[in-house]
Amino acid sequence: MCAMKTEVSKRILIVDDDVDLLMLLERRLKQEGYETETAISLAEAEELIVYFDPHLVLLDINIKGEDGRQLCWKLKHKPVYRIAKVLIISGFDFNYSRAALFGADGVLPKPLNMEFLLNRLVKLTSDNLTLNT
Repeated sequence: MCAMKTEVSKRILIVDDDVDLLMLLERRLKQEGYETETAISLAEAEELIVYFDPHLVLLDINIKGEDGRQLCWKLKHKPVYRIAKVLIISGFDFNYSRAALFGADGVLPKPLNMEFLLNRLVKLTSDNLTLNT
């Protein structure tokens, strides 16, 4: 495995309406030592955030016709949320500068390269590091 296992269990919320992808990501991230929760809608994600208090949200940009960028903006700009990092995943051509307008800490294209994703998660869940690519 290319990515290093986390020393302290970091919490990651995975938000996507593709159930197969959710299960794949959840299983792999747990193998890497992350604590995970999943949501298939933006409303479910908002509910989970309150009690799960994730270190990072892995957020699809298009979830059942809803725009994940709206949730990203809320997480990064409303004081009620304490989300440190949001990584947007998208099958659309979506670059970092566009994602940064909503407060995202990075963007990964779909289909996901698992090793690339794991390396980004290590960087994003480490203290004082942000993703600017």
